[in-house]
Amino acid sequence: MKLHSEDPRLTAYLLGELGPEEAAAVESSIATDPALQAALRETEGIRDILTNTLAPAASDQLLSSQRAAVLLAARQADLSGKTVSFKTHDRTWKPWLIPLAAAAVVAIGVFTFKQAPARKSSTVSTVATPKEMPATRPTPPAVAAKEAPVAPAPAQEIFIPHSPGAVAAAEHPSLELPVLSGKPDLSGITQLIRTERKLPALDRVRLEEILNTFAIRLNGVTAIARAPKPTWHPDTRQVGLTAHTATLATETLPCPWKPSATLLLVSIRGNATDDAEAKVVFHPNAKTVFRYHLLGFTAASSPNGTVPTRLAAKSATTLAIEIEPSTATGDLGSIAWTVNGETAAPVSITRSGGNEPSDDARFAALVCAYSQWLAGEQPGMIDASLLSALSREITSKDLSADRADFLKLIEESLHL
Repeated sequence: MKLHSEDPRLTAYLLGELGPEEAAAVESSIATDPALQAALRETEGIRDILTNTLAPAASDQLLSSQRAAVLLAARQADLSGKTVSFKTHDRTWKPWLIPLAAAAVVAIGVFTFKQAPARKSSTVSTVATPKEMPATRPTPPAVAAKEAPVAPAPAQEIFIPHSPGAVAAAEHPSLELPVLSGKPDLSGITQLIRTERKLPALDRVRLEEILNTFAIRLNGVTAIARAPKPTWHPDTRQVGLTAHTATLATETLPCPWKPSATLLLVSIRGNATDDAEAKVVFHPNAKTVFRYHLLGFTAASSPNGTVPTRLAAKSATTLAIEIEPSTATGDLGSIAWTVNGETAAPVSITRSGGNEPSDDARFAALVCAYSQWLAGEQPGMIDASLLSALSREITSKDLSADRADFLKLIEESLHL
């Protein structure tokens, strides 16, 4: 395994986040590389200093709002080594707050690691092996929101593939994405939280169904698929004309619950009149991506192990992929797609920290964090403090009714 002194796997190794095989490989690299040994000692020293310095006394506790701000900024940090100052009350999303001191990230990660079990590395197939669900629920979670139709339910049985979990980009150079996420549904979770005052069972939470309850409009790179338009006359007057068949939009933003990761959002939309067959494949760049994880999709897969490709007219599906890069910047890969057998323009995925995420992308990130919390996933990174802080970042007087209701439901669920 080839590592460099700023490789995020060093921090993951220090925090015990790697699986046995990865940890052994990193340890072997450190043992033979003085530069890596020095980097690890430096990180350990910073961790120890901050542990002793920042440990609060019983009489010197942060206010809940201050603690939430610190946790949010730390979780949004990358490994740039910058530090920032915190304002008392500011809900504006600021990209320059994301790079916080790597030392703060390590300190908070160490506190988290002491309370959370080490995560198991995934060696499952890219198509269909189910992920493990925790047997018990961690700290209180929640979900809900008013149903906001994004796409009409197609007249066919819906098959949802298993998520492959977090997989290494070098071992899994492609991932076929489903163009149908299932029928959006929050009513069951809403009823449990608001009328029965309890949280749903871990295995009943479907991130993809919760996310697709809301209409998400992404503000990144967009590609439109077109196909030759059928002529209505035997002559050739319409030769060369094309018709819109589908739209694929993307947007990236810093992952709120994992310091150095990027959250890739993908939206696939059908045209206004006709169904289509769409095949969409994510190709990570193995040179810059360590591993990636398609979020959600925990229901049974189709009998033949394939993912849905039927894109209904007027339908829309939003997907979320957590990408862990092995470098600070660069090309993260691309999305190739075809519609009705016709190749559409591919979309390149790049990691950019300078662009402010759109309101829809920020809201989608909150939905993903909340859904994983409900499902008991990533308990050491996603907790009530993070959700509260993210909700405050989203809150505004112009928020639509369904999104405002969703934020209210999150607050209600945090107190169960």
